[in-house]
Amino acid sequence: MKRLLPALLAVVFLAAGCGVRASDIPIPGTYIAGNRYTITIEFGSVLNLPDRAKVVADGVDVGVLDRIDLIGDIAVATVDLRTDAQLPKSTTAELRQSTILGDIHIALQAPKNSGGPFLQNGDVIPAVQTVPATNVEDILRALSNIVTGGRWAELQDVINQLNAAYPSDPAELDRVLAGGRNALRDLAANTNDLDRILVSAASISTTLEANKSGVDRTLVSGPGRAVGLAAVILGVVDIIVHAGPLANNVSDLALPLVGDLRGIIGIITPAALTIASADNTVPMNVEKVNQLLRDKLIPFFSAPPNIRVQRVGPGGAAAAITADAEARSDQLIQVLRSIGMVR
Repeated sequence: MKRLLPALLAVVFLAAGCGVRASDIPIPGTYIAGNRYTITIEFGSVLNLPDRAKVVADGVDVGVLDRIDLIGDIAVATVDLRTDAQLPKSTTAELRQSTILGDIHIALQAPKNSGGPFLQNGDVIPAVQTVPATNVEDILRALSNIVTGGRWAELQDVINQLNAAYPSDPAELDRVLAGGRNALRDLAANTNDLDRILVSAASISTTLEANKSGVDRTLVSGPGRAVGLAAVILGVVDIIVHAGPLANNVSDLALPLVGDLRGIIGIITPAALTIASADNTVPMNVEKVNQLLRDKLIPFFSAPPNIRVQRVGPGGAAAAITADAEARSDQLIQVLRSIGMVR
C-alpha cells in the first residue's frame, strides 16, 4: 500500500500538469463503452449544462456529452451516441432536468411515426431543431424579479388610483352606476343607429383606402400649401391696413367732384333708360314706319294725279293748290303724330 500511494500521486500530478479534467477519468457512466458515433447539436444557450452530461432518448441513456465549442453566438455540443441508437435526422434536442434540483441533460425526441434517414457519424442537429433549457433557477429568478421588483408596487398604485377615481359618497357612486346602466340601455336600444354609424365609418374608410394616393398627396402637399395660403391672407390683410391713409387721400380728391358726377349721372340716366328699353320700343317703331310706308306714302305717290280744274282766274288756281297742299300737309302731320314720330 505504501508503494501504491506514491504511484497514484504521480498519476494525479501528471494528469493535472497535462490539463486533464476530472471528468476525463474513465468512470463508468461517463463514456460509451463499445462502438459509438459522434454528432453535433447546435444550441442557443447551454447554461448550467455539466461536463459529461447524459444524452437521453425516450427515457433511455443513449450517449454522453463530449465537449462544447462556441462558434460565433452558437454553442455547439459534441455528443457520443451508441451505434444501436437509431434516430431520424428530424430529431429535436432539448435541455431538460429529471428533477427540480437535478442536473441538466440533453433529451432527444424523435417525431412520431418517423422513419429514415437516420443520424450518422458527423451529422448535425441544427439550432432550429433545438430548445434551450427552462430550468428551476430561471423560474425562481423570474419570480424573484416579480416579487422584489416594482411590478407589485405599480399594481398597487393602479388600484389606489382606481379607488380614488370613484366618489367616496355611496349615493354619488350609485348615481354614476345608474348613468352607466342608462347609457348601456340606450346603446342596446339604438343598435340600428350604431350599425348605420359603423357602416358609414366603414364606407369612409373604404373610400379613403381606394383613394390612398390622393390622401397621401394631400397630407404631403397640404401643410406647405396651407402655409402659403396663410402668407397670402396675411399679405391681403396687410394691404388693406396700409390702404387706410390712401383712402383718406382719395376721399379728399373725390369730394370736389361729387356735384359734377351727380350732374353727369342725371344727364346719362335718361339715355341709359332709353337704351335699356330699346329692345321693346324699336320693334314697335319699325312696325309703325312700315305701316306708314305701306299704307300711306306708297299708295299716295303711286296713285295718278287727281286734279280737277274748276275755274281759271286771277289767284283762283294758286289758292286751290295752296289749300290742297295745306290739307295734305295736315294729313301727313296727323299720320306722323299718330305713329309717334312728331308731337
